[in-house]
Amino acid sequence: MTERLLRPWRSPAFRIQALALMVATLAIATVVLLRGELEHRFATRTAEAIGGDLVLEGSAPPSDQQKAMVSDLASANTLTFSSVLVRDETFVLASVKAVDQGYPLYGSVAVAGQRFADPRRVDHGPAPGEVWLAGTALDRLEQQVGDTVTIGDLPLRITAVLEQEPDQGAGFYSMNPRVLMNLADVPGTGIIGPGTRARYKLHLRAPGEMMAPLIEQLTPTLAANQELETRDNAGLRSMGPLRQLTLWGQLAVMMVVLLCGGAVYLAAGVRSLEQARRSAVMKTFGASRATVLRWILSRELTALLPAMLAGLALAAAAFLALQQWLGAALAWKPGPGSWLLLALAPLVIWAGFALPRLWRLADLPPRQILQPEPSAPVARTGLNLVGALAAPVLVAMVLSGSLMELLQLLGLMVAVAVGLPLLLWGPLRLADRLGDRWPLAPRLALRRLSRRPLTTLPMLSALVLALAIMSMSSHVGQQLLSQWRATLPEKAPNYFVLNLFEPDLPAFRQWLDRHDAETPQLYPVVRGRLVEVNGQPVREAVTKESDEREQGERALNRDLSLTEGDTLPASNQIASGRWLDPEQPGEVSVESELAASLGLQVGDQLRFTGVSGELSATIVGLREVDWESFQPNFYFMFSPGTLDGEDRYWLTSFYLDEANSGALPDLIRAFPQITLLDVNALLGQAQALIAQASRAALALAALLLASSVLVMAAAWLAGSGQRRKDDALLRVLSGSRALLRRVAMIEQLWLMGGAAVFALVLHFLALWPLGQRMFDGDLPLSPWMLLPWAVVLPWLAVQRILPHRTGPPLARLSG
Repeated sequence: MTERLLRPWRSPAFRIQALALMVATLAIATVVLLRGELEHRFATRTAEAIGGDLVLEGSAPPSDQQKAMVSDLASANTLTFSSVLVRDETFVLASVKAVDQGYPLYGSVAVAGQRFADPRRVDHGPAPGEVWLAGTALDRLEQQVGDTVTIGDLPLRITAVLEQEPDQGAGFYSMNPRVLMNLADVPGTGIIGPGTRARYKLHLRAPGEMMAPLIEQLTPTLAANQELETRDNAGLRSMGPLRQLTLWGQLAVMMVVLLCGGAVYLAAGVRSLEQARRSAVMKTFGASRATVLRWILSRELTALLPAMLAGLALAAAAFLALQQWLGAALAWKPGPGSWLLLALAPLVIWAGFALPRLWRLADLPPRQILQPEPSAPVARTGLNLVGALAAPVLVAMVLSGSLMELLQLLGLMVAVAVGLPLLLWGPLRLADRLGDRWPLAPRLALRRLSRRPLTTLPMLSALVLALAIMSMSSHVGQQLLSQWRATLPEKAPNYFVLNLFEPDLPAFRQWLDRHDAETPQLYPVVRGRLVEVNGQPVREAVTKESDEREQGERALNRDLSLTEGDTLPASNQIASGRWLDPEQPGEVSVESELAASLGLQVGDQLRFTGVSGELSATIVGLREVDWESFQPNFYFMFSPGTLDGEDRYWLTSFYLDEANSGALPDLIRAFPQITLLDVNALLGQAQALIAQASRAALALAALLLASSVLVMAAAWLAGSGQRRKDDALLRVLSGSRALLRRVAMIEQLWLMGGAAVFALVLHFLALWPLGQRMFDGDLPLSPWMLLPWAVVLPWLAVQRILPHRTGPPLARLSG
């Protein structure tokens, strides 16, 4: 048995094939396990953000029937409403959340013993008779932990400063200071009664397999004022980094499959020639087709299994290391079924790319097998192609669980894998014809490549793909990191201020300067509603199709925040038209998605109505807005002077260092009418998300780089045997060592240099689809496009330094 396992390893071609399959197993398993870990982490974070896997929300409590349906699941009840906090003669409007003993289902609550003290994490809410207040509420009431505050008719003791709730990430449930109390204390407040504006939520912890049946069961029982929210449709899943990382992970899996499949295909071709003589001898002595197949395939597959298992073991070790590198306590534990599917992936690759080349040996007569380059029958050539196309499809289905999600990427990659050799054949033949009058060394080097297209084209295609994927993975990874860093700069605004009035601005600016607070910009805000487009009432001017779109519908049914500005905000980009003219009042720039929803175009005339009257403006441009940036953003921005005479307040955001945060109570006392929003908790959550996404993107890029380098080495080694025979033939024909060295160097220059050129072209052609797919636009040019040359030039330099060995000519020719 040991001899059976070790004998194939004496063949360099087998070692190449085993290495490629080990790399495929390692890369695919690590990428898929990493993707599973990230999906688990972000699914858990999304569940934290909404308070559970499934949330039943409404303006009335869940019915008894609904409670009975979910009685077997872990649950938590919350109630949110607005109320006034009372302390002596001081009143503060606050947003109150009342929770029961099951809260929180996911995550923990951050509280502190005193204002500006270090927070600690707890896995429960306040006890009956206690209340936790946000720091801004304490500042307004001028109270401390241990004091008593009245909510409605009920006095409660303040026992902690509320820093962050796990489901706070779902968005601001109010701009007022936050309060957390026990649900059992709500009846004593006397606040909740018939017609009270409140939101009841039933948070549920539901395993993945129970989610769909549970939703199907609950949906018919929903009242008109109730709705269901799941972690799959929560807004956190649409965040840019998460969406981009998911797409990048899917693309990475397919790239790895094609790279390693190409290496296996090349190595299997050499291996089939090595097995040809044994197959011919067996068939000459009367061995049946089944016997030949069993002998070849069983030995080959049995000897390859250790390499596949080694790749799986390395993937498990890499996965554990990646979990530690990503940080946090969350950890996904893949089950036996997941490991089984990952073990099947390299077998599918081997069956698709190598099995047809070995299988054909059983169908060819001994005379044809013993030829230097045996060819498969036409029918079997078609089988080779089908196998090479089917393998990525099957692996995509095994690894993703949904072929539809990968259909576009799969079509692109298969088209490249099949079409690339055909595209390279034309330039190769053209170079061969143009080289007839070249000196001997470059002519011999070129003809070594052009006269063996069945060997050269697959090897050249593998090198082109490897170099292109190497540069594309580096380019895309760097672009993702740059984009995410730009979304949340180091000093992103961590406080928002609303309801500043004109007389307050000088004193407010002085306070910011005194405490080294950085303010991007102050925006005047006017409340207004869009009423006319091009002289027609907005309901008539907007088409029915557009009117039914959710974003446009919301914009038509509420007052909007209108502002003006002389400079384009950093989180905005011009989509069409131009920016506002600071010297020309009456111009407006509209957010592009809202404009599409309402059917608005550059040149349209808009009329708004507000508290102080009406105002009109002409659309001069459309803007793309990054709503995920921690910056004030607006649907409508007017040129300076357009809002003169309107009743307005001012809005801004600023960054305040933690060391100066103790001055915030003074700010609130100086400007009691302002609304101060502390977004440090949300900012920290977003920064943690981007940090983990950045690390995962680096890990994916590193895996792709490693796969590309190893596949390049496999492709190069696959042709080394034939190159040695060519050198030996030249030696027999009296070729000097200097000639052989020049021919070898020029051949490598043609092969590697040509691969680098075509890799650059392929990378350039992929910029648009990659940009549209992952970045909502074109992917900009980058120095990473030159990475293939950074790899090829050192390779050629090393080959020039290393001694060129040919060995005994007759021994090479007889091998």
